[in-house]
Amino acid sequence: MFLCLALPAAVFGGAEVFRWVDAEGQVHYSDRPSPGADRVAIDVAPPSSSPAVASAPAGRASSREDKETAAAYERLTIQAPGQDETLWNIEGQLDVAVAPQPALQAGHRIQLLLDGQTVAELEPGLTRSRLSDVYRGQHTLVARIQDEFGTTLKQSSPVTFYVQQGIQQRTNPLVNPPLSRP
Repeated sequence: MFLCLALPAAVFGGAEVFRWVDAEGQVHYSDRPSPGADRVAIDVAPPSSSPAVASAPAGRASSREDKETAAAYERLTIQAPGQDETLWNIEGQLDVAVAPQPALQAGHRIQLLLDGQTVAELEPGLTRSRLSDVYRGQHTLVARIQDEFGTTLKQSSPVTFYVQQGIQQRTNPLVNPPLSRP
């Protein structure tokens, strides 16, 4: 109802406004009287001298600019480890490489999540890292591009990989002496 009354006031700027209902129940407003129309009194406040609507804080992009920045990243892929790759005897050290397209913009960084937990936030501009304490089992890795405020702009598809520890046979020279030739 407020919208119905505010619209004529905005359109007619406080001039005389008339309201009537047609045969189908549709409400109409006009600046000219019609048969059966009622005059509507609308108080219009004078224009305010208040400052314009506040813009985004200094240094913070507007939501339109955020969307444009996010749209600027076509994709983010994890290059290493590979999907369904089995890694052997990595001793808990996992090398990760990601590839943003286009290149990472100034002030943006990459966050790595291993099995749903944040494990690394790469320094701005870096796209490689070595993760520690990645042991035997199945793991899922995800990468995110974040702006300087921590807003996620792009996220990679998850990569599942496996870590295996091989069994190394050690020979005990006392138990299994080398064969000697006669």
